[in-house]
Order: sequence, then C-alpha cells, then structure tokens
Amino acid sequence: MVSGLQIEDATDSELEWLAGRIEEELGRRRTKLEEEKTDRKVVETRQGSRGRWLRLEFVKCGKWGRCNKCRSGEGHGPYFYLYYANPKTGRRTSKYIGKPQNISPELIQEFGL
Repeated sequence: MVSGLQIEDATDSELEWLAGRIEEELGRRRTKLEEEKTDRKVVETRQGSRGRWLRLEFVKCGKWGRCNKCRSGEGHGPYFYLYYANPKTGRRTSKYIGKPQNISPELIQEFGL
C-alpha cells in the first residue's frame, strides 16, 4: 500500500507511472468481473497503452431458443472488442472492432498483433 507521504514525495514521472499502473490493474479487475457477469468466452486478452485492453471473444446473440450456435455453447465469433475508460464518466466502455482480419493498423501496432 502506498502512503500519503510517499505520494507527496514522489516525482511527477513516478506519479504518472503509478497512475498508469493503477489504471492497468483496475482494467484487469473490471475485465475479470465482466467475464463473470456475461455470456462471453474470452479467447485472448492483450494490454495496450493508456489502460486500454483488446479482447478476442466469442459472444452469445441472445436468441436462446432459436440459435443453434448459442444453444450448443459455441457462440458467435471470435470478435475483437476494445475496452477503455470513458474520459467523461471514468467508467469502462467497450467498442466492437470486429473480426480479426478487419482490425486497424493502429490497433495492430498498439497491441502487437
């Protein structure tokens, strides 16, 4: 645990590092909690910059009685989703990216794909 005195004595660069590390840990914990709450099967998770995460997931469509893929447990996908902190609310937000072949060069570089 970091004390108030340690924070007060830290340099700007140390505080920036700490803020980034805290955001990473919060993102990891939120991701784990989200996985437990949803019908998504995470295939792969990669950490990027600025507390962003890229996840490859199989998802359920919600047509429980009519969809053979969901009924069998397979799901649809895999699809990429980008998770990040919303700058206005501070809450975690996800953005649909799509199939692996449709990922942008910017995300390929950031996440080392």
